[in-house]
Amino acid sequence: MAGSIEKRGKNSYRLSCLAGYDLQGQLIKKTKTVHGSKKDAEIELAKFVADVQNGMFIEGKSLKFSEFTEIWKRDYGSKKLAPSTYKRYCRMLETRLLPYFGHFYINKIKPTDIMQFYDLLSRDTQLVRKKDNNGSKTLKPLSGKTILEHHRLLRAMLHKAIYWQLIVSNPAEHVQPPKAKKSKRRYYDDEQCKVLLENLTKLSEEQIKYKVAIILTVFTGVRLGELMGLEWQDVDFKTGILSINRSSQYLADKGVFTKTPKTESSIREVAIPDFVISLLEEYKLWYEEQKSLYGELWTDSNRLFVQADGKPMHPSTISKWFVRYVAQIGLPVINFHGLRHTNATLLISQNIDVAARLGHAQITTTFNFYVHPIISHNKKAGNVLENLLLPQKLV
Repeated sequence: MAGSIEKRGKNSYRLSCLAGYDLQGQLIKKTKTVHGSKKDAEIELAKFVADVQNGMFIEGKSLKFSEFTEIWKRDYGSKKLAPSTYKRYCRMLETRLLPYFGHFYINKIKPTDIMQFYDLLSRDTQLVRKKDNNGSKTLKPLSGKTILEHHRLLRAMLHKAIYWQLIVSNPAEHVQPPKAKKSKRRYYDDEQCKVLLENLTKLSEEQIKYKVAIILTVFTGVRLGELMGLEWQDVDFKTGILSINRSSQYLADKGVFTKTPKTESSIREVAIPDFVISLLEEYKLWYEEQKSLYGELWTDSNRLFVQADGKPMHPSTISKWFVRYVAQIGLPVINFHGLRHTNATLLISQNIDVAARLGHAQITTTFNFYVHPIISHNKKAGNVLENLLLPQKLV
């Protein structure tokens, strides 16, 4: 692929290179202006021709990271991401990524720039940003896990810049991701779960919605948002099947809103035991009584879990009640999502494939997050070895 050099001014040269033909059969010509001596221009021409030939040449003026961020937010983030995820990413951009990278041209960001950024995040830093017109703010050091989240966002954004042909390579791909300590996931073992279920049977009728919510989660492993998004038509009382079709979320600027589940595989059907169906039938009678009492003041949302007047319940209402309740009955305090871990762990301990029930597209996700040893099984394993190796007890 041939190229040419044209002198444009003092120490200024225009490089030209042919790059095939367009759909109309016209020659495509790429150009680039460089500065320096004739020898410098010849060296740059060789690089330029190679870049064009390998599809590594991007035309047009490069964008600053701040400019690219606005395009990314408008054309991707606000349209493709879940509202809560998009809001969290915007917060990460505003507080740390934009103050540091905002003035960089995206084609000039180097791996070393990113490495220095991660180093700053790991200690007290003062990133210049507007804060109520009071100048800069000192930001506290971040954990390895949070720095890793920044890395994943930056890498994904720059990957999108490649897809949009704004840059030719992703510098974040050449940076070792920060190490994050894997947090210990809390759950209840079989004995603790029995204690929980036994105590739930003692709740008063006024607390039936909390009993139903917790028992339903223990036996299905649904996410909190999925639980709060359930509507009565999602319960098939004849077949004992629960359909997961939507999720209820909350954001301060939007209030309670409905969205599709986390992933495509999250839309699923989950079988539930007969006693849970009976509990739901009992709850439905109580629900209809409440609806009758409120009359015209009742908001017919058709959600299983509602406020006193029928409006969809705030997703955190159940989870906050649960944390207070388990502390009250003497169980170790875990968050509501720990019930999902509990469900998965107990089923896996019984050799049940739970990936589809949990809404995971890949079985590896299930095992990476939800496989925990059950203490009773641990003890049983020890006894098995004892019986195998020491059939006659040593005296």
